[in-house]
Amino acid sequence: MIDYMNPFEYEAAKKLTPEQILEFYIQDFNFSRFVKSRRNIFLVGERGTGKTMTLIYNSFPVQLLKAQKERSEPNLDLICVYIPCNTPLTHRREYQLLEEFQASVISEHFLVLTIMDAIAGTVSTIPDVLEGSDEKRLREDFNYALGLDLRDGRSFFESLRLLFQREATEAQKAINARRAEAFYEDALSFLSGVMPMVNCLKRIPKLAKSHLALMFDDAHDLNPYQIRTLNSWIAYRDNSVFSFKIATTKVDRPLLLTASGGTILEGHDFTLVDMVQPYQNRYSDFGKLARGIVQQRLNNIGVSKGPDEFFPVNPEFQKEIEECENLVRSKAEERIQSATNKQITDYVYKYGRAEYFRRRSEKSNRPPYSGFEMLVHISTGVIRNLLEPCYWMYDKVVSDLRSQGGNYSAIEQIPPPVQTQIIRDRSRRMWEWIKEGLDNSVEGCSKRQADEIYRLFDNLAMLFRERLLHHESEPRAIVFTISDTHHPKYQDLIELLDIARKAQILYTYTSSAKDHGRRESYYVPNRMLWPERGLDPVGQYSRVSLKAGDLWAAAESNKKIPFVKAPEQQQQLGLFDAR
Repeated sequence: MIDYMNPFEYEAAKKLTPEQILEFYIQDFNFSRFVKSRRNIFLVGERGTGKTMTLIYNSFPVQLLKAQKERSEPNLDLICVYIPCNTPLTHRREYQLLEEFQASVISEHFLVLTIMDAIAGTVSTIPDVLEGSDEKRLREDFNYALGLDLRDGRSFFESLRLLFQREATEAQKAINARRAEAFYEDALSFLSGVMPMVNCLKRIPKLAKSHLALMFDDAHDLNPYQIRTLNSWIAYRDNSVFSFKIATTKVDRPLLLTASGGTILEGHDFTLVDMVQPYQNRYSDFGKLARGIVQQRLNNIGVSKGPDEFFPVNPEFQKEIEECENLVRSKAEERIQSATNKQITDYVYKYGRAEYFRRRSEKSNRPPYSGFEMLVHISTGVIRNLLEPCYWMYDKVVSDLRSQGGNYSAIEQIPPPVQTQIIRDRSRRMWEWIKEGLDNSVEGCSKRQADEIYRLFDNLAMLFRERLLHHESEPRAIVFTISDTHHPKYQDLIELLDIARKAQILYTYTSSAKDHGRRESYYVPNRMLWPERGLDPVGQYSRVSLKAGDLWAAAESNKKIPFVKAPEQQQQLGLFDAR
């Protein structure tokens, strides 16, 4: 029997009950306002960024429970229908037995049945949903509009769901028996299945003014025909009755092509919301969200302290950082008497923490990584990355107290030494996994590519270490862009980076380039890598431009990435990137 609860459990959202969803979820306005809108939305982010949690939290059954707990009436203006795409039905591969047109038709049929079943299941949870309806007339309307045989003897929605299950079974039997031609006369499309169903449901008084948000989770798991079909529905752009909310990963994100060969466009057909947020300081959206998530979980176990008190900074580390910042501040004030307060602050931001690392002896132990802000930065903007080390820290304290016969039911803080131990351990394990297990963990990664990725990240760590200790302008930069994209091995390099992204040891963003406002991709290695190498996971807001040829040479031949000190004149007050 489990006699304690770890508040930082990071179980997949699909495994949580509606009660647990309400207990754990912290609503982020930036995400929720899009889900609750009538627009078509793509929620894009890697595993652990909260896509599934956001969709399930907004699904009607959870919102109904929330309303009941608040003793209020559920809002039927917007009914969010959660549709998981990673299911046995959507993973059916019978379509591969058919020629292209038939494969497209049967793929849409299976997807439509999945949607209709999800709608029926969701609507059936509405209290007294059929109140004021003529159920007999409703059955007749469904039978006529859908060409189905909805029989009496069971509740209306139970009959519907059983009918959809039977239709899926019949489709599979027809394909397996190679009798596809006869079956396709009964195949459903969005226009012949979902739309008539929605129109019939709108005749129910309680649903007359309702808008349905069809929320597809893990849309990247749909087959190619289903993805094109879904994009075609999005291209209709008629959001008066329903809208689509699509959650998908950034890596292997589905193409935006429609069944007819067209393309859906961001801003025109849908709005894209990137769930991975690039900034992790306390003032950023992610920083505020992370603080709310941890505070809620502490509240759940009766801890009255805030995240900063529960995860305190090592006092010696804090003292030395402040001493270094004061030293750097004095240097700046001496160099330029007319410097403004902002210039001084920017200078301290760039060089204060770097001074701490530069003053450490090479024989010293790794820095004592600790503090809630450190945990937020190490997460690299991914919620699961935030909760995982917190989980192991809490578990370590419980284990230590158990072995000592102490009371582990009322833990009031995670001591800095425990934080440091777990952070170093998780960092070391990540490096070991890259070196020894990447090819066994990531689909499509060969042993050769795994070795190349390890050498690439090993050399990136050495480069960032040299910059931290010796660079004149941007010592704490731990983010890079790629130049020389015409290099003959550029595509091979990108293939390695894509594998690293699948493994979530690398994240990518798009931002304005410094020249003429162009857009460029920049790459952020998982900051959990840096404690093992004695680097500063906090970093600074700057990007290092690296040549594709140098990166490829590091990966293929283990060649050191060239390090060039910035000219001294670049280290001038007033020329710093804004924080």
